[in-house]
Amino acid sequence: MSSIKPSWSERELPAFFKQWRTDWKNDELSPISYIDYEGGVPFVLAAAWLFCPETVEYRGGVFLKEQFREENVDNWFTNLGDDRERIEAVTNQVKLWDTFVNTPLTDENQLGEELPQLALALGECWQGVLSTRYPDLKITVQVSDEEDGSYGPTVTFWSAPAAAALG
Repeated sequence: MSSIKPSWSERELPAFFKQWRTDWKNDELSPISYIDYEGGVPFVLAAAWLFCPETVEYRGGVFLKEQFREENVDNWFTNLGDDRERIEAVTNQVKLWDTFVNTPLTDENQLGEELPQLALALGECWQGVLSTRYPDLKITVQVSDEEDGSYGPTVTFWSAPAAAALG
């Protein structure tokens, strides 16, 4: 698994958005305009759970509520011992190809090519949200992309006691 290095601030506008703006013959339209024109309120509201996820605390760790199953986490603890950070990282993985199984990610629509940028945005959001939500923990967010193409862009996180909390 290789980590994606560019920061979210280096992103480009997605190809579908550029085409939409060209179709409207208005280069001043923003992504916010697209959301408004395309009736995006329901989608943005649902996406809030992706960008600002609900979490649960369990056995000293922090887990995405949507991914968390007590039995599964307990099994990971049995298999990996007390490696809580690794257990969190495995449990909290969001694989974007799995998130968008009902959306064709084809070369024609270039959406598959846009997912690494989405992963970067998601990672930055998680870093800020989780660090604010858990100020006594050091939150590490990892954004990666499988070079062999088996998982695609993936975002995960784990926590550790913050240095201030140790002293």
